[in-house]
Amino acid sequence: MLRSANKAKGNISSVFAHLGASTPEIDPRFLELKKQIAPKNPDVLRKAFDRVLNAMEIESQTIRQRGSAVIPEVTMEDIKANGGRLPSKLIPEVKKRGAVVVRNIVDRAVAAEYKSSIQDYIQRHPGIAGFPEDNPQVWEVYWSQAQVKARSHPNFTATAVALNHLWHGDKKAPINLDSNLVYCDRMRIRQPGDGKFTLAGHIDGGSLERWEDPEYRRCYTKILEGKWEEYDPYDVTHRIEANMDLYDAPGGCSMFRIFQGWLAISKITPGGGTLRVCPLVKEPTAYFMMKPLLEESMGTSNFMGAWPGRCQDITTEDHPHIVDSMVSVPEVDCGDGVFWHCDQIHAVEPKQTMKTDSSVLYIPSTPMCPRSSDYLRRQRAAFEQGLTPPDFPANDCEEHFDDRATPAMLTEEQKLGMGFAPFSETDGMSEGQLQAIRDHNRSISQ
Repeated sequence: MLRSANKAKGNISSVFAHLGASTPEIDPRFLELKKQIAPKNPDVLRKAFDRVLNAMEIESQTIRQRGSAVIPEVTMEDIKANGGRLPSKLIPEVKKRGAVVVRNIVDRAVAAEYKSSIQDYIQRHPGIAGFPEDNPQVWEVYWSQAQVKARSHPNFTATAVALNHLWHGDKKAPINLDSNLVYCDRMRIRQPGDGKFTLAGHIDGGSLERWEDPEYRRCYTKILEGKWEEYDPYDVTHRIEANMDLYDAPGGCSMFRIFQGWLAISKITPGGGTLRVCPLVKEPTAYFMMKPLLEESMGTSNFMGAWPGRCQDITTEDHPHIVDSMVSVPEVDCGDGVFWHCDQIHAVEPKQTMKTDSSVLYIPSTPMCPRSSDYLRRQRAAFEQGLTPPDFPANDCEEHFDDRATPAMLTEEQKLGMGFAPFSETDGMSEGQLQAIRDHNRSISQ
């Protein structure tokens, strides 16, 4: 079965409460969950939360002063010159900020051709679903030939691997940071003047799951103990098997997107409907994880913007210190990429004020691990049949398009990332890497 029978048709708004998605009631059992996971002494989290507030106030001064310039930047050439890794001097700042702009991943002319090709594809097939429904800016398109090429571009794969290696874990953990799998997502062509595709502050990769799923919760043990300063946002150990989608959400992600990302296929300036982020990882994560568990909130099942099967909203009402610290990413050109940590709070500017379109292909960094390999097998079946990938609303718009990408068009390199060919073991691999590759090859052989 490609997807849950419960997956309905829809668009990107299906998972965002602030775009109109319903907010299911939170079961009273979450009151008991709060009691189970919060320290018995309420002063532990109160003092820890006060320290977070102080830290964010200090950091926000720098963020306000520097604005978009606070986001680190690197070029594809710098990554190649450093043996496929981010330059060492840049790593501490990228890890602190959680976001990075990578310049020149794809040649500008090639990236512009991607957009032109996709626009032609959409025009040839009127009626493709998207959001807003009356004038789509975010299209339910996954299998255009340009998207398939972009996701497996050698430079994009190299960038993803470089980002993967900002993370670490036990050598026995079944993950291979050297191998990046392909997660097939949507694309955006946001027209001048658009004000409907505005995403308020939110976090992907689950919502209530961060507290509810025992393995996911273990990622945040230090935070929940009130020792947030010791929390490591780049430890993969408990993320590999974390269940980020307990409720079969219409926008849940079944793969481990170690960094979310997009590839620009147009020039995009601040004010052009671009991405906004809170350029910190540790402090905001501690903030939104602890605040629902403070003593004054323990009498309610409310998790402050987190609902079953929806993205977690970050709001001025519940998270003012985070919202006030958000900035737009710097100007980018065709072929540049923007990436942000899987726990990073992000948003989309409310208005597209450029005179030209603001266009991106959503492509994350997704290292090989058992959960991702299992999804890749299901995604592969959707690709073969032209169906919407299993994580997304079941529109299946491209099923009968004779000009969509097909497996026969894939290069040998593209077959690896898309699950049509096995990965090879090499000398020097850790026990965990070898396990990840063997599990992957076994999974895609089914």
